[in-house]
Amino acid sequence: MITALSNAKRFCLYLIFVGVVFFVSCAPYRDIEVKDFSIDNIAMQGSRIVLDFSATVNNPNRSFVLDRAGGDLSIGEHPFAAAILMQAVRVAARSEERCAGQLQLTIKDLMAALQMGFDTKSWDLDSFLFSGDVQVKSAGMKKKFKYNNVPLNRLINSL
Repeated sequence: MITALSNAKRFCLYLIFVGVVFFVSCAPYRDIEVKDFSIDNIAMQGSRIVLDFSATVNNPNRSFVLDRAGGDLSIGEHPFAAAILMQAVRVAARSEERCAGQLQLTIKDLMAALQMGFDTKSWDLDSFLFSGDVQVKSAGMKKKFKYNNVPLNRLINSL
């Protein structure tokens, strides 16, 4: 009898939890706006480049963390670099704030990198294509997004 009652309590708690999660997940989602994306610092370490970046993020939704990201960057059909997000990027709920992160690039085509130069303001983010995975955490849940040849500028704005 006692175990049946405790199982019923667990089941009720489980239903309440699922209901709350469902209710919260049904909250209206509004687009996140990313503006003023900039590369703040570049550090070269052999064939690796570490980029410090920042952007102003207007997030009208609940808070989230850009937890992991990794994949390949190409310029058109030419492989350029493998990219890995070095630190998580946290975005506060219902706010507009400057967020920063760090990305490590392992150059695959050194000639293409040298041709682009080091003036990052002249780089056309639409010419870079990203293929890989991005993981976002929010409210204790994780969601993984897969991308295939998406222009980097569109990827930044789709998060």
